[in-house]
Amino acid sequence: MNPLQTQENKMIGVKVENLKKKFNSFFALKGISLSINKPGLYGLIGPNGAGKTTLFKCITGLLTPTEGKVILNNTAVNRKLLFQKNIFGFIPEDVGLYENLSARDFLHILAGLHGLAKTQRKKRVKEVVDFVGIKYSPNKIIRYLSTGQKRLLLIAGVLIHDPDILILDESLSGLDPVVRSHVSNLMKELSKEKIVFYSSHILTDIWKLSDEVFVLNNGILVEHDTPLNIIKKITKNVYYIESNDNEEIFSFLKKVSNIKKIEFEGNKILFQIKSENVIDEFNEILSKIMEKHSILSFGYYEPDLDQLFIKMVSSNED
Repeated sequence: MNPLQTQENKMIGVKVENLKKKFNSFFALKGISLSINKPGLYGLIGPNGAGKTTLFKCITGLLTPTEGKVILNNTAVNRKLLFQKNIFGFIPEDVGLYENLSARDFLHILAGLHGLAKTQRKKRVKEVVDFVGIKYSPNKIIRYLSTGQKRLLLIAGVLIHDPDILILDESLSGLDPVVRSHVSNLMKELSKEKIVFYSSHILTDIWKLSDEVFVLNNGILVEHDTPLNIIKKITKNVYYIESNDNEEIFSFLKKVSNIKKIEFEGNKILFQIKSENVIDEFNEILSKIMEKHSILSFGYYEPDLDQLFIKMVSSNED
């Protein structure tokens, strides 16, 4: 049994309503609305400057929104409500550690800050250390810990008060493959009972781990769905052709009425067919092209994750 699990049937959730955040004359968030109402892994992706960290800081109350509101476990976020600090745990991307403390002292101080009685702290620290899988000596001074060891210590620290909601900003970045795999497994285990809302620039992790993905760009939520559904929506009925006569073929395709979204991707021409009989339509188009041109390759388009990410955010650039 997971010693860190939440109480059964407890109502947990994150709700963001028309959230806007303005810095001077710049809007970092432009009316974000989203809802998470059950345990699971929820990935947040977007290019640099999209507003990911700003969103997380607004959710946790570190920043006050210009407009809109955040609701955690059915209560609007309010800095004056101290009990809310026990609802969530937050690991910022740029978090600092008290380098002169031992790992044990760090965790005991956090336990005290969260109101755990002195008689409870030793037991609780052992629980989270065992769960996270910290193997190094608890007396080790933090400045001498490796990057991976520090990350595990931060995760242990954020679990001390057994929060319902975990907000992890780039917690998988900068880790070697072994530690990243270990942290990913911890996140999956925690997501059985908690909401784990995390960001990462490592798209394979987001796609592999997440139950749902939120895509931010320019302060706007441009996509939200399961990873599989996002791929299906973006690549539905999309085919490619590669030839030494790409310019001529591109011009031909622009004149075909049942084709939309024609574009180049490297040496390939991508195009989407809007027809009920997509395969027949594609075969007919291909036959006409082959009457005049030599084809190097063709088929159904399956983008890699980087290409998929670019397509999601580029549609919001205009």
